[in-house]
Amino acid sequence: MRKTILIAAAFGFLSCGGAHPRGPAAVAAQNAGPAEEANGAGGEGSSSGGRGSSGSDPSAATSPPGGAASGGDLSGGDTSVGGAGTSGGSSGGSSGKSGTSGSSGSSGVAEGGSSGGAGAGGASGGGQAGLLTAGLWDDNLNYDFFKAYLAAHAGIPGDPGFSTRDYDAAHSASARRSAHQVIDAAVVIDTTGSMADELSYLQAEFANITQEIAAAFPNADQRWALVCYRDRPDTDPGDEYVTRVFDFTADPGVFSNEILAQTADNGGDYPEAPDLGLAQVPGLSWRTGSDVGKIVFWVADAPQHTAHAADMKASLQGVFETGARLYPVSGSGTDELLEFTMRTAAQLSGGRYLFLTDDSGIGGAHKVPEIPCFFVEKLEKALVRVASMELSGAYLAPDPSDIIRTVGDPDLQAGTCTYQDGETFRVF
Repeated sequence: MRKTILIAAAFGFLSCGGAHPRGPAAVAAQNAGPAEEANGAGGEGSSSGGRGSSGSDPSAATSPPGGAASGGDLSGGDTSVGGAGTSGGSSGGSSGKSGTSGSSGSSGVAEGGSSGGAGAGGASGGGQAGLLTAGLWDDNLNYDFFKAYLAAHAGIPGDPGFSTRDYDAAHSASARRSAHQVIDAAVVIDTTGSMADELSYLQAEFANITQEIAAAFPNADQRWALVCYRDRPDTDPGDEYVTRVFDFTADPGVFSNEILAQTADNGGDYPEAPDLGLAQVPGLSWRTGSDVGKIVFWVADAPQHTAHAADMKASLQGVFETGARLYPVSGSGTDELLEFTMRTAAQLSGGRYLFLTDDSGIGGAHKVPEIPCFFVEKLEKALVRVASMELSGAYLAPDPSDIIRTVGDPDLQAGTCTYQDGETFRVF
């Protein structure tokens, strides 16, 4: 996969056009944090390997030369404990984030923060758990805003094509939750080359999650499955495989070894084949019964091919029919279509949208989602909290001590944020 690292992610969104007082694009632009500013001192260096403008096939874009992020003030109105440091430029990085070409960017220090990670063109190294950072958003808790978001992106190329009736029905069902003693969780992950900058860290997070859940819920019966996917044979015939499936296991060591053994390679153009990866989910040996909580973590940094939007819809419907809740996790380089598809998939299944942030200093720049407010915590905390919510049947607020940064000035006691027009949104 080749793609542009999104430095000015907060400023490339579609306008809401009056569908909402502030609009998804407006709040996203305001919410760009220190490491996500277009010219912030903590910004990531860009790499070559460009992506097309909104509505075009990214693979058809002309690759611009890479450059370093320029210095600037850390603004944006959020509270931060430090973002990524200034990254050096990458030249000739046709492989984008993986750093297979181009030199490593230099580490810098963000104002008031710690030293940043490798530049966008730098080589990736071994990962460890507890380093990646993420935000979390529930569109069912903010359904009016979600409808405005859908209206702002009506007609986006590659839209799987779910109807208003589908979204309304999912919203009505989203409040019905119950406790479980048994949990089946599947990780569906993009293992193409562009995932190389974050894959080892994601592997460490998911390899470690079984132990964290066991510590929090010692009586819980948990099984884990893994589905890896790359791209379609017609667009990237050089891939070693299209999908690779490891069915459920109750042995944490087996699951850990399976996920740690995977590598990132190939992928060809920008879009990948998440539809083919998600299509494997119904074939896993899911347990049945009302006591079984079912989760699918879909981890990716690129969307489906626009020509396969209908296939994506069919694959998502197959996941929904298993009764599993989808918790997508978006990586660096996410574009509008991937955010749109992940958020709609989460809303329709009663799950929540997770998105990696720049606060860790790991990987390329991360897209600021089109939401009014959020908080940042360690990804491992978010993952365990998600699984804990499925086991307990109740929403679990983050521990205040785990919050790294807030955006949009949310009230962490009330779990809300309020804008000047008086509209209130639910953070949790």
